[in-house]
Amino acid sequence: MLGTGRRRWLLVGLGAALVLAAIPVTAFVIIPIFAQSTLNEPAPRAAASPSASAAASPGATVAATPAPRGPQQLAAGALQRIDTVHYGSGQVLVVEADGARYVRFQDVNISAAPNLYVYLSDRRDGAPGNYVDLGPVKATKGSFNQEIPAQADLGKVGSVVLWCRAFSVTVTYAPLQSGG
Repeated sequence: MLGTGRRRWLLVGLGAALVLAAIPVTAFVIIPIFAQSTLNEPAPRAAASPSASAAASPGATVAATPAPRGPQQLAAGALQRIDTVHYGSGQVLVVEADGARYVRFQDVNISAAPNLYVYLSDRRDGAPGNYVDLGPVKATKGSFNQEIPAQADLGKVGSVVLWCRAFSVTVTYAPLQSGG
C-alpha cells in the first residue's frame, strides 16, 4: 500500500505525463484538422491586349502591337515528404507573367501547421538559409499563386520552403530546377 505522500507524487507525475502527451496530440492532430484549407486560383497569365479595332479611327494608322507574351516558367520542383507529420505533394513552379513573378503551387497537399509561411531559400536541403519571405501560405490544398517581390534575386533561390514559425520547423520544401 502506498503512503499518502507517494500517492500524491504518483498522481502529480501522471498528470504531468498527460499534459506532456497532450502537446503533440494538439500540435499534430487537432491543429491540422482546423488549419486545413483549400484554394483553387487560376494560373498567372498575360493580360489581354486591347483590340486594335477599338483603338482605330477612320483613316488612322494603327501600329502593330506585340501579342501578349504568355507566362514563362522560370523554375520548377516537387514538394518533398520529410516524415509522417511534415510532408507535401504536388508541383511548385516559379512563373513570370506581365512582368510579375509568382510561386505557383499546383495540385498541392501540404500538411497543416500553425503559422505556416512560404520562403524562397538559397538552400536546396529544406533549411530556410538566407530567404525571401513571401508571407503566410494561402492554403494547404489546391492550386494557388504567391507573388514574389520585384527586388527578389531569383538567381540565388535554390528551393521553396514552407516553414512553421510556431515550432521553427520545415513542413515541406521543393528544390528548384531552372527552366521548364
